[in-house]
Amino acid sequence: MRTRTRLLALALPLFVCAFVCAAAGARQKPAAQGGGGAVVFVVSKYENDVTAEPVVSYRGGKFENAPAAGDETASFAREYFRAGRKYRIISGGGDAGTLTISKYQEPPGCVDPTAAATADTTARLGGRIKVLATDSQTLGRGTPSRRAPTEAERARAVELARASYAKNGVAAALASKMEVVNLTATDLDRDGKFELVGSFVAGSKDASATSYTLFLIMEPSGDGFKTAWEWFHKGAEEGYEDRHFVDQLDFDGDGVGEVIAEGTYYESYDYVIYKRQQGRWRPVFKGGGGGC
Repeated sequence: MRTRTRLLALALPLFVCAFVCAAAGARQKPAAQGGGGAVVFVVSKYENDVTAEPVVSYRGGKFENAPAAGDETASFAREYFRAGRKYRIISGGGDAGTLTISKYQEPPGCVDPTAAATADTTARLGGRIKVLATDSQTLGRGTPSRRAPTEAERARAVELARASYAKNGVAAALASKMEVVNLTATDLDRDGKFELVGSFVAGSKDASATSYTLFLIMEPSGDGFKTAWEWFHKGAEEGYEDRHFVDQLDFDGDGVGEVIAEGTYYESYDYVIYKRQQGRWRPVFKGGGGGC
């Protein structure tokens, strides 16, 4: 079975273990760092349960993992997961409410610890739709920019996804049965024109057989859109991988929000942060998450 279902059944997972793929040469603005830095969490809702797990620490213009195990995790939990601690909720790169920690949880087995919480938010939350939370008082200030795509936007995204499948050698008959797993419209560069971020699947919808998974960042171009970033993977069982949009946040204050995606594998998951540098998108961080 795919791990996400298994992990959620255990306890709605949390928090860290991976590696940093820090951006080389990225230029950061100190005003956006919130003084000594910031911790950013992903907030999820499964049925009636809201949980928070740290994705990344952003300090001195660098993306870093939160502590992964042992005494460092315990110290992190005492500070950041103490009951009653509050965080700002961010959705679509802007202010969207308050998260309040209820209690620290340490699930059994190989699932990483997490925190139960309550969310007072204007944003949609539940299932694949998640939000961010942070202790920073400067990150993500402004109006949220996130919505469902229009029919025209959805149609164009499907066209681009099928073109990507064709480029990667997926048969047209199989690509024609492609499904849109998630598609979100969000204004990444605050120019009033929304970008699209979507995940798609052809073939099997789980890890039991070969799946062709696709993750696209699509930018406005003329009257439509163009593919600005493409991630494609073919795999099954232990070779399964996918990507799903979590949210966006301008970490460095350059005016363009970084895209945070969840990567799911056969028995683990993590988070990937994409940044646009010199007009091109690329991954600058991979970490957080959990699993066996």
